[in-house]
Amino acid sequence: MKQELIEQCKQTIDKALHEALTSYSSPLVSAVKDALFDESEKLKQISQAAVSDLLNSEEFALIMKEEMKRKLARVLITQFGGELEKSVNKLKSDPTTRAKITLAIDSVVNNLTDQNKPVVQKLIDVNIPTEKVIDFDEDVPF
Repeated sequence: MKQELIEQCKQTIDKALHEALTSYSSPLVSAVKDALFDESEKLKQISQAAVSDLLNSEEFALIMKEEMKRKLARVLITQFGGELEKSVNKLKSDPTTRAKITLAIDSVVNNLTDQNKPVVQKLIDVNIPTEKVIDFDEDVPF
């Protein structure tokens, strides 16, 4: 019983000290604030030196540039994504333009894979009208 009473007293003292030192009105809080205030000029100089070192470092400049590019790319993609989609949908709705796009893609694929099947036959296979398709050997900007 005596040991329990001693243990309870220790816990009460610990709790009281903790509350006294960490509460808003604690003298320790105001003592630390006063000490920091008294050394505020030195803290300001240290902070300025740290910021200056950071801003003048090559590593920071590289990281900053990369992050700015990444953020700008995200913003541009988000902002113009819908506009690009509208333009692509408009182009895809015109059979002639759709055929030209298909031919361009097919040409790239053929160059990469050396397939010999004629482009017109591929267009016919996927039911794309070929009446308005231009000469395949002619260089036409898409």
